[in-house]
Amino acid sequence: MEKLETQVVVIGGGATGTAVLRDLAMRGLHAMLFERGNLSEGTTGNFHGLLHSGGRYAVKDQPAAKECIDEQEILRKIAPQAIEETGGFFVVLDDEDEEFLPRFLDGCKTVGIPTEVLNTTEALREEPKLSPKTRYAVSVPDGSIDGWDLCMGSVAAAKELGARTFLYTPVTEILRQDDKLIGVKAVDQTNGDEYVVHAECVVNATGPWAHKVAYLAAIEVPMVLSKGTMIVLDSRPHQRVFNRCRYPTDGDIIVPVGTTIILGTTSVTIDDPDSFGIEEWEIDKLLDQCTEMLPMIDDMRIQRSYAGIRPLYEPPSEGDEAEEGREVSRAFYVLDHEELDSVGGFVTITGGKVTTARLMAEKTVDVVCAKMGIETPCRTHLEPLPTAC
Repeated sequence: MEKLETQVVVIGGGATGTAVLRDLAMRGLHAMLFERGNLSEGTTGNFHGLLHSGGRYAVKDQPAAKECIDEQEILRKIAPQAIEETGGFFVVLDDEDEEFLPRFLDGCKTVGIPTEVLNTTEALREEPKLSPKTRYAVSVPDGSIDGWDLCMGSVAAAKELGARTFLYTPVTEILRQDDKLIGVKAVDQTNGDEYVVHAECVVNATGPWAHKVAYLAAIEVPMVLSKGTMIVLDSRPHQRVFNRCRYPTDGDIIVPVGTTIILGTTSVTIDDPDSFGIEEWEIDKLLDQCTEMLPMIDDMRIQRSYAGIRPLYEPPSEGDEAEEGREVSRAFYVLDHEELDSVGGFVTITGGKVTTARLMAEKTVDVVCAKMGIETPCRTHLEPLPTAC
């Protein structure tokens, strides 16, 4: 058993965990990251690839929308290699969509999302494969982003500054001494090596598994786990992201990624992020709904389907029933367990989007640094992210 020492242990190798590692290293802290599989294996590697303009949340969840529009502008500056500038359309097809349109435009204006309204002729000139039933299309700065590139870039930057990563090495135990965490135990699944790591702080950045990791420290983190199913089709007939101009629901988004398009998504509440399946009705609904925006889907072939788990968190409140799925905010939360549970040296970051992972990391590391008396400011929004190797 190898004994190691560091200042901060980060658990989780997705977009948020690797961004936390990079931020810690850039502020001069020594940190180690432990991931039970490979980088980007969880939610980051199983989302639809959308770089959010914030338009999807501009009416219902404006704080999340504001985070998205601000962060996507930063990501375009620091990580252009991970982004395709597709642009996006919010598509108006019927009376219900048209009734929603003024609220959508007002919401975008409120949070600072630039829009341009195109009529039928203009929209079909830009995207000829759109449904001829299109009444309007609202242009927004959506894009496509590669989560793997983000993770690899963050890790490369952190390693240059002395950070270490341990892949396929799940944390099996969190070391707690009275009312403070003092480190972790982990086991390398490739060779059986065991590690005992002493640290001043542990950051739980495990997305849908955040409640399971917190349980290792005898702490409860109430999560709402929302499964989103997606379908990959066999070609790319359009350039832009297509969103239906309405409240977010099943089958209302088509994201071009590389040479394919991805149809999404459903929202099904599940109990276990390690045990779920894709149901036939989800595939049927995605195809039916997305075909309304893009009729030629009827003539395309399915390459594969997959699902990702949204790690949603809703602060508990007395007297209110727990919300599910699309009713839960897409905002993120930094949980300081010293304040919430009287357990020092433990911080959980949960909720949010891949688009907002850098900001999530910044706010998390702000909390860690405050506890350690470190005043070095964040620079992750200023310095380019290395290209993934």
